[in-house]
Amino acid sequence: MIKTLIVFGTRFGATHRSSEAIAKVLKEKFSHNVELVKLTSETENIELSNFDNIILGTSIAMFSWTKRAKKFLKNDFSGKKLFVFISSAALTYAALEKGDMEKYEKHKKRFLDNVVKKNANVEPTSTAVFGGWIKKGKTEEFSLFNWKEEDAANWAEEVGKLTS
Repeated sequence: MIKTLIVFGTRFGATHRSSEAIAKVLKEKFSHNVELVKLTSETENIELSNFDNIILGTSIAMFSWTKRAKKFLKNDFSGKKLFVFISSAALTYAALEKGDMEKYEKHKKRFLDNVVKKNANVEPTSTAVFGGWIKKGKTEEFSLFNWKEEDAANWAEEVGKLTS
């Protein structure tokens, strides 16, 4: 059985929801044994040798990754298939939604490609950008919401095909 680890750093919850959607597809359609882990101070020493595939997700806020996701990216992924996604509601995904591919590619390079290239010891098998949401203060109202479960599910299909 294929063993896949999905680890994520999240601020408002969109990256967690994307991780759950990816896990569901990999379990149900590709029969992966999936472990889903929110990065915290208690999850810093995950034994990567137990997994065939590593999926890392992070939210982007204030122009940066979550601290623990960026730190996790520095692990040794030799012999593993690495997949990386970001939740970037305000800049990257918003540009994609507007069809501004030049701006999308610029932000994707800045917030995803360059960070992975600088910090990871292997090139990822696949990367993705998802939307997310931003809440207004401490209320349940959103100042921006462009997260779509189907984006995560569609990418999970690609991941499943690349790992089978």
